[in-house]
Order: sequence, then structure tokens, then C-alpha cells
Amino acid sequence: MDAKFLIRLDDACPTMHKENWNKIEFILDKYGVRPIVAVIPNNLDRKQCISEFNPDFWEIVKRWKSKGWEIALHGYDHCYVTTNGGLVPKNRKSEFAGLPLDVQEEKIKKGIDVFRKHELEPVVWVAPSHTFDENTLIALKKHTSISIISDGIAVFPYQDFGFLWLPQQFSSFQNIIPFGIWTICLHPSTMNLKDFQILERGLKKHCKSVISINQIKGSHSRKKLIDKIFNLLYWNFKGIIR
Repeated sequence: MDAKFLIRLDDACPTMHKENWNKIEFILDKYGVRPIVAVIPNNLDRKQCISEFNPDFWEIVKRWKSKGWEIALHGYDHCYVTTNGGLVPKNRKSEFAGLPLDVQEEKIKKGIDVFRKHELEPVVWVAPSHTFDENTLIALKKHTSISIISDGIAVFPYQDFGFLWLPQQFSSFQNIIPFGIWTICLHPSTMNLKDFQILERGLKKHCKSVISINQIKGSHSRKKLIDKIFNLLYWNFKGIIR
């Protein structure tokens, strides 16, 4: 199997950088890319307050969905309250990891209620800063229809904790990878001109290898040996891998 790529866009919310998100939508439409979009249900993170509040935000989300974009639940308010790295400790800040189950359940219920208010039923979870723990997964299983976790370090999708995990490894296209499924995570609100140029160069070269979640077919087992080896290498060379 040749290498395939998923594109993920993080931090969509009513105060996202309007021009940047319009720009990335234009680019992805140009190449026929249907990304995962991580939507913050109730953003309270000041760093995400870039453009003026857009009262039509949820209509934009519905437009994305109508184009085949995968709308994912991205936490609840995007505010970090612990320094716990959780199951995927890429960062030491979390909205969820380390909190009691009942607190996490309340956050998940509030987040999913916002989505359902706008007639959206997500099946994908994206944790702010990648940080969440087993309690998060218990809450997701109990209160949502989510069956896919966009996170983890591996070469191929795998099953764990009763969810399908789609590994998220890079922030740009990599030219030396002959196989595997690789999720490229972008933060459109903070992208600059150079970032957009890098993205478009990558899409020109790899657009035929970019897939959507719906194209990931077949059954998936737990992590294979190659996934465990890559996981070990990733954490040992984390500062190099981008």
C-alpha cells in the first residue's frame, strides 16, 4: 500500500481567522480535499479570538459537512486546566486529562449538546493539544456517537479502547514515506503566507494520495510491530519529526 494522507484542520470556532479559513477552504476545494475539521463547541480560549464573532459560523460548518468534510468534536471550551499529558503526551497542558470522570462527562455532554443543537452528530474526536485520558474515552463512549479518535502515534489506523484510532503524526507532507496513513494537522488561524505556500506545494505533489475518512476501509487490528517501532522512534526523535 502506497502512503496516503489525511488533512486535519484544528480550532474552527466563531472567532477563527476568517481570511485564513476562507483561503484554506479555497485551496482544499481546488485539489478536491475533504479534511477533518476540529470544531470547538464553546470557545473560551482567548488565543482563538482572532476575528470578530461570526453569528453564521454554524452555517459555515454545515456547508463544510455538505461538501464531505468530516466535522469533529474538539473538546468543549479549549481552555487548559491541567498539566497532564494523558494517553498521547505531545503536550503538558490539557482541557481533559487528569480530571475526574464526572467533570469530563459534563464537558462532553455540553459539547455534544451544542453540536446537536445545530443538527450535527460527530463521529470523530480531536482533543485540544492531543491531551486526553481513559476517562475522556469513557465519557465519549457513554454520551456520544463518536467511534473514531484522530490521534495517536502509529503508521496505520488501529483499534484500542473500543475506538478506531487514526494516527496524527505530522504538520506537513513528508517525501520519504513509502507506505502508511499519515494525518497532517494544520491550524489555519495561525498560518502565514509561507505555511500556505508549503501546503499548496505539498498538495500539488501528493493530492492523488490525499484521502478522506470514508476511504479508510477494512477492519483494523491493534497496533502492529511496525506501529510500535514507529511509536518508539517518534517519541525519541520528537524534536526532529514535523
